[in-house]
This record gives sequence, C-alpha cells and structure tokens, in this order.
Amino acid sequence: MSIRPVDFQVMYPKSSELAKTYSDETNKNHAINQQLAEQNRDKIDNSLKQVVARENVHGGRIERKDENDKSKQQKEKNKKQKKPENMPTIDIKI
Repeated sequence: MSIRPVDFQVMYPKSSELAKTYSDETNKNHAINQQLAEQNRDKIDNSLKQVVARENVHGGRIERKDENDKSKQQKEKNKKQKKPENMPTIDIKI
C-alpha cells in the first residue's frame, strides 16, 4: 500500500501538530520539575536553619546550667575555707 499524495498532505500537518504537543508537554514537565526542585531546596534550607537555631538555644541552656554548677561549687569552696577560721581552737597541753 503506497502513500498517495492526498494522504501525505493530511499526515504532514498532523505530524507537526503532534511534535508541537509533545514539545509543549516536555517543556511543561521540565518547568514542573524545576519548581519542585526549588521548593525542596527551600524546604531543606529552612529545616537546616531551624536545626541550627534549636541547637543554639539548647546550648545556651547548658551553659546556664554549667554556670550555676560552677557558682555552687565556688560557694562550697568558700564555705569550706571559712569554717576553720570561724571555729574556735582549743589548745591542751599535757
């Protein structure tokens, strides 16, 4: 079965129309993929910033606790040093 000129004339416009439709779909899919990639990148950046912010807050709390522990230890040392001075001494000679 050979292609007659009339059939060929009908097929040519359809092939260009199909090529245009295919290229439009390809471009649309490419644009959607780019948007999704950008959204994922933004989401990852935000999550990284949140983690850093949480670590800083948590680190500050630990430092405060450490500072309180250090001040308590310093107070205990001061009390131990003061006790011998405040207590009276008894000298006994035999």
